[in-house]
Amino acid sequence: MKAQPRREWSFAYAVAVLLLSAPPALGQFSSGSTGADGVFAPAANQNITVRAGGVYNYTTVTIPANVTVRYFRNTDNAPVVILATGDVTIEGSIIVSGLDGTSNSSTPQPGGQGGPGGFAGGMSGFPTGFAPVSGHGPGGGASPGTAPMGGVYGAPTSFVGLVPFFGGSGGGGGHGFFSGGSPNSGGSGGGGGGAILIASSTRIQINGRVLANGGRSSGGVNCVTIGAPGSGGAIRLVAPVIGGFGQNSMVQAIAGAGNTGCSVSGGPGRIRMEANSMGGFIGLTDPVPSIVNAPGPVSPEGNPALANVPTLAIASVGGLAVPGTPFASYSVPDITLAPGTANPVPVVVNVTNTPVGSPTEIEVRLLPRSGGITTLTVPATDHTGTFASSSATANVTLPSGQVTVLQASAAMTLTGQFASLFPLIDGEPVERVLVAANMGEPSSVSLVTKSGREVRLDELRAEDRIRVAQAWATLSQ
Repeated sequence: MKAQPRREWSFAYAVAVLLLSAPPALGQFSSGSTGADGVFAPAANQNITVRAGGVYNYTTVTIPANVTVRYFRNTDNAPVVILATGDVTIEGSIIVSGLDGTSNSSTPQPGGQGGPGGFAGGMSGFPTGFAPVSGHGPGGGASPGTAPMGGVYGAPTSFVGLVPFFGGSGGGGGHGFFSGGSPNSGGSGGGGGGAILIASSTRIQINGRVLANGGRSSGGVNCVTIGAPGSGGAIRLVAPVIGGFGQNSMVQAIAGAGNTGCSVSGGPGRIRMEANSMGGFIGLTDPVPSIVNAPGPVSPEGNPALANVPTLAIASVGGLAVPGTPFASYSVPDITLAPGTANPVPVVVNVTNTPVGSPTEIEVRLLPRSGGITTLTVPATDHTGTFASSSATANVTLPSGQVTVLQASAAMTLTGQFASLFPLIDGEPVERVLVAANMGEPSSVSLVTKSGREVRLDELRAEDRIRVAQAWATLSQ
């Protein structure tokens, strides 16, 4: 396969599409919880990495006062879906907010992670060869030659039903600069707020806080080098009764704090409340929620329409497994190879839902802390397995005594009738599909047109995302 020039590296995650059925009769609402996870009543603060699919089936949920439960995204980036057969009572805090951007440093910095179901901030720029990256997600903040922009939610203001259900977009990364003759990265963008759905068959009572805010801006020395904040995420509450808001209660999905001197800010997220009966809102809801006077149906499935698009991840380096959540930071390595490890070092890349061998071009990119960037193409013979699950091995030469960040990508050129199954991008046919992984982020899928324009899957309209998923399902047959 002839390699095509690439305009940029794109990293994002696809948005879930939830298909809802007709609403049940009044008084017969069910959250859909199986109760399999029992009672959830933590006695102390908890940091929880969201399970695959993001769905929790409880009987009752009680978050006591002064207890904070914070959810962090998993590799599939599913929103948090809390279902309960009985009451959900929140006196403490549930948080799915995005993480703040990283301050300027002597090396490029990844953007703040989005909350579960949200999107990451853009990577910071560096004055010697690294342009800043725009925030991820359909409303990701751009990083133009002037000040980077904050993330916006990525849907029009008329989008209040929260179907499909997704979180906020990341802010743009700041530009790199020189200080005293030494290169410095800009600040990276803040992550977008996550998405959380809480549904109870009986009652939701909130006297504490539910937060899905964006990550704050960070770093830099002026408006061009400061990373921008992420947007607010999404909160959906569904129950026959929603109430009990105390004086200190807060349901919030706002942008992260920006730098007021630079007039850089992000956009708010979305809040939706569905109930037959609602108590007075004594506390704060920001932004103003969309309110429906009956609980709508809940579909707890994960990402059914996009389940079979390709994924890619670096599985091991030199025989050592990559951590489940790598940070890809120059300051603290994810993997340390033993002294005397001989070059070349095998790097194993795992790929799913992708043709094996020559139809797919797999590359591994080495970004050492100092020195030049190297890109290696994996020979087709070293890519083995099945369409559903395959692996490729690149033998790379790593510089000794310094941290090297690894990136991986896989590209496939579309031909014939299969290419016609994909949507047009501004009237232009799609020529290639690119799946890539970078800097501790989940892998992403991008479509590349004949002219070289690259569009991430999460930037497409919902119906076009479904069309891509259907095309890929056709390829697997």
